[in-house]
Amino acid sequence: MLSPPASPLPYAQATPAQRMQALLALRQRLRHHFPTLSERAFTRALDEFRPDLLRRGPQLAFRPQDLTQLVQHLATSPELPLLDPPRYGLPALDLAQYVLHTSELAVQALAELVAPGIGCGPRLRALLQRLAYPYPLAERIVQAWRWDLASSPALPAGLPGGGPAPGSAEVQRLLRRLASTDGSGDG
Repeated sequence: MLSPPASPLPYAQATPAQRMQALLALRQRLRHHFPTLSERAFTRALDEFRPDLLRRGPQLAFRPQDLTQLVQHLATSPELPLLDPPRYGLPALDLAQYVLHTSELAVQALAELVAPGIGCGPRLRALLQRLAYPYPLAERIVQAWRWDLASSPALPAGLPGGGPAPGSAEVQRLLRRLASTDGSGDG
């Protein structure tokens, strides 16, 4: 017999009993990861995140991305000893933001290079091809953080934004156009 699909329950609409059930489920799921973390820290994380709960009959669960973000948030709790690092610490976040920012800059430089009369050599083209695609691990690390909370790390200044997205069909077109303007023809 198939179980019914899970239905979302906004955290704000959950009853106190359902919130307590969600707290217990979260603590049970993460007890081996955060054995020393207090119930107060788990409660604070849930009250701050307010994730939708997934309800399947009487059971409550969390979406995988919400659970990842809750783990990341709990791992940065000041109550934890320094030996319990977050899944992706602040240095990993800084590196991921650097890599993604570099991809966006490469795409913007690519748009400038394909302008009429400007070409590039094979090494620069290879570098741009590599940089013009987002690195999946960097995207996963950045997505593991929740950005709309007061306790979230600050967003880095100077993210370019705008223009074609790294890895998009537009970037593919620009790379082919760059290859055709420099005479190599192998885009």
